[in-house]
This record gives sequence, C-alpha cells and structure tokens, in this order.
Amino acid sequence: MTGTSAFLSGATVGFVITVPIGPMSVLCIQRALIYGAVTGFATGLGAATVLVIYTTCAILGVGPAISPVLGESQAFLCAVSACLLFWFSARVLRRTVSLAGSIAQDQGALSSYCSAVACALLNPLTPALLAAVLPAVASPAPTAASTMIAGVFAASVTWWLIVSGSVAALRSKLNVTVLNFINKASGLILGALGVLMAANAWEMRI
Repeated sequence: MTGTSAFLSGATVGFVITVPIGPMSVLCIQRALIYGAVTGFATGLGAATVLVIYTTCAILGVGPAISPVLGESQAFLCAVSACLLFWFSARVLRRTVSLAGSIAQDQGALSSYCSAVACALLNPLTPALLAAVLPAVASPAPTAASTMIAGVFAASVTWWLIVSGSVAALRSKLNVTVLNFINKASGLILGALGVLMAANAWEMRI
C-alpha cells in the first residue's frame, strides 16, 4: 500500500466512523449552537483524538491483545458511559441559554475537549465501528501505518470543522427561544442514548 492509498484508506475509515449521528455528534452540535464554533470544534477534536488512539491500537496489532480484557469489562464500560451521558444530559437540561453572556465563562474549549475525550473513550460504539470498518480496507505496511492514521485524523477533524462551523453560523440566525428548545432537545437525546447504553449494560450482565 502506497502512502497516498494509505492516507485515502484512513480518510475513508475516519469519515465512515465520524459521520454517523451519535453522542459526540449531539454534543458537538449542542455546544456549537450554544457556545460557538470554537467550543463545538473542541468537542469534535476530543472525539477525533480518541478515534486516533483506537485506530493506532488496531493498526499496530494491540487490539487482539487487549480485546479479552475489554470483553470482560464491556458491561462495566457501558454502564459508566451511560452514567456519563446522563450527567451530560442533566447539565444540558438545567442550563438556560443566554446570548448576552460571555461564551468563555460558560464553557471553555479545554473543558469541552477533555469532557469529549472522556465521553468518547467510554463509548463502546467507537471501537465496535472501527472493528467493523477497518478490515474493509487494506492493511498498511509498517511504513505506511502513520500515513493511514493521519488520514483517519484528517478526515475526522475536517468533519468536525464542517459541523461546528455550519452549526455556529446558524446560531446568529436563531433567537433565544429556539436555542433553548434545541438545547433541551439535545439534552433529551443524550438522556435517551444513556438509557440505551444502560440497557446494553444490563443485557450483557444477564
């Protein structure tokens, strides 16, 4: 596999995993709408960072070594992920949007990035999607592995730039009432995702 094909393969994997709507997409959209493009992109960057970590482990062959450990603790990870989603949901639902306040005082980019990393790390959907998609592309040679990983990161970051920028552009066209409605809807969606994650954890224990 050449460097170009490795990069394109990585970009394909990055887009396929990043584009589907999930907890990180909801968080990115909600934060971009309420706080602006920088905070929304920081959330997406956290998700992209975790995706690169998982991709690196998979390409370098670390996955088979740690999969038995992850398999034994998958129910626990799902339960923790559910709790984290419930926490995000509660924070979003109790917040009232105000366009007059300073964005930086409400939600910093660093805080958004760190919380997104935590949420993405505890989301079992990411490694599951990666395991399903990665075998569909050719395995890179050792010299091209870093190029493929760069492709995954570039595609993921590009998508989050598009999403956060587009959503933030709509922010100026919406009034506070609409923003509050979207904020509450986002909180309910996160809560529903938390319920699904908790249900998965319960089924794994049975």
